[in-house]
Amino acid sequence: MTFEWSLALPSLVGGVTLLMAAGLCRVCEKSVFAPATAMLLTWGVALVALSFLPLMGFYHLSAEAVLLYVLGACWFAFVAILTTWTLSRYSRLSNYLAGHTADDLNYSRLLLLWAVVAVFAYPLAIQSILSFGSSIAEISYNIRRASVAGEPILHPMVSNAFILLGVLTNIVLFGVIRKKVKLLSFAVLVTPLVVISLVVSGRAGLVALIFGWLVILAVFSDKLKLRYFVLPVLFLFFVLYFGGVWVKKFDVEGQSAGNVLVVFADHILGYLYQGPVLFSRYYTGEIDIETNWDMLGSACHILSKIGMCQPQNHHAEFAQYGPSLTGNVYSMYFSIIPSYGLLGLALAFGCYSVFLSVIFYMLKARRVFALVVYPVMFSAIVLSVFSDRISYALYWLIKVFIICIIIRVLFSEKASHSEKDWFSGRKGAI
Repeated sequence: MTFEWSLALPSLVGGVTLLMAAGLCRVCEKSVFAPATAMLLTWGVALVALSFLPLMGFYHLSAEAVLLYVLGACWFAFVAILTTWTLSRYSRLSNYLAGHTADDLNYSRLLLLWAVVAVFAYPLAIQSILSFGSSIAEISYNIRRASVAGEPILHPMVSNAFILLGVLTNIVLFGVIRKKVKLLSFAVLVTPLVVISLVVSGRAGLVALIFGWLVILAVFSDKLKLRYFVLPVLFLFFVLYFGGVWVKKFDVEGQSAGNVLVVFADHILGYLYQGPVLFSRYYTGEIDIETNWDMLGSACHILSKIGMCQPQNHHAEFAQYGPSLTGNVYSMYFSIIPSYGLLGLALAFGCYSVFLSVIFYMLKARRVFALVVYPVMFSAIVLSVFSDRISYALYWLIKVFIICIIIRVLFSEKASHSEKDWFSGRKGAI
């Protein structure tokens, strides 16, 4: 692929514009983890990187696609800033802190719940994994094949148990930061969860988990230390490297250290940034593929439980994002533009932005639901260059909402005290 400055310039200018806008939003939102800043940074970095990636064999982005990406990110950020301003003007954070927060949970009982669920969930998950083959390579291949075919990897009960464990992961990590839980206890319980999730869900799910942990560490750590960021990031690269070797995404056997770094860099950049290039080629008609992503796919999945909708397979067709490079992820725009057009994009991004801004506001108030949801949604923003993980989370959000209500009722110390006060007839009782 020949590098041409005239073709790279729109992407470079668009990326720099978004990065400058991210700096302004950072002043308003006071956090790089807030929705507007995160979206602008994600796509700003992506467009700057993609302006130079033709040097590594990528196709150039079209000017039309760059304009779409810039306007989409700016619209998302504008709505987020407007929502944040409205919340700060007409709602007080202190009012949220006066209600039930994650500080009011009984972490000893939550750890016990995690241990009890893990006793049956971990062995059953391992049993399901081992049924896919007799070697690591065979298991990985068969799980990937089953996932592409839309077949379940785990029994539905075990899958729901892992959703509960994912909820507990974020809550208990908050407890570690607030010194209510020992780090060793968290590490012992979470390590099997991480390993099983890597095998079942692949690296994308684990990348999302690590990004979510970074949000919790950044927002709630009083004295933010460098190791809070360095260790998760190093673990992230560890997972991407060994996960890629494990599932044979790239081959480093017999390579020198320098060549290994080049191969790994090619893999990471292709993994992250093939989406905007492939959607750009789809948007300008350079490739013709079946459009099987839909932002209402999660709603269709829910309706399929009563036979009212048939979900499509989420694995898209492969296409070239470089003369010798192929992939099948098309960024979050692929789930909106083909079926709903620019008006649908504006509506979808506006709804996403309002929802995430409200959830981030609640996160700062230490609300349990937001503590679980926003880290995952932040990961969805970062991975929006990869796919639409916001709209597809609807079914998961409903389950998490129910779990959080149960946790608040059964594991809240404030609720327990209120009940005692009510029965004893004390002043201020509910």
